[in-house]
Amino acid sequence: MAKRFFLRFGIIFIGILFLVSCAPVATTVGTTPTPAPISTATVVQSIENSTATPIPEVTVGVVEVDLLNIREGPGTNYPIWGSLANGEKFYILGEVVNSTNNKWLLISPTPDSFGWVIGDQTYVTVQKEIVDLSTYLIWQKNVNTAKSVLIALTPTPQ
Repeated sequence: MAKRFFLRFGIIFIGILFLVSCAPVATTVGTTPTPAPISTATVVQSIENSTATPIPEVTVGVVEVDLLNIREGPGTNYPIWGSLANGEKFYILGEVVNSTNNKWLLISPTPDSFGWVIGDQTYVTVQKEIVDLSTYLIWQKNVNTAKSVLIALTPTPQ
């Protein structure tokens, strides 16, 4: 019986030895690759050459009808002071819903001029457009001026 025990033990031992010898061997233990050092000059240079500047984007409208009237106020009861033809673009500075529940857009058809057009999508398509910095600054100045116009049009609660 002891002979059988040693025979089984020997076979198991040889099997384990065989399995261990077939296992892959680690060449390094517990080492982590270290990244190559980056000089401060390289970091500064990459920041200076960065092109991550914000892209100036404005809201524009495109006329979808043959002729779009520009009015002095947000409603058809205001006088017409100009018009835009089909396909013409204009800068949108703000919007308001008037007493007849129609959306009107405060626009700047040219720098330093303001007017109102109907905001219905059958008349105007509203979209974002990327522009150069000087155009963006003019648009932004007009938006700030338009805020005072929109505030003046907002009725005070009684």
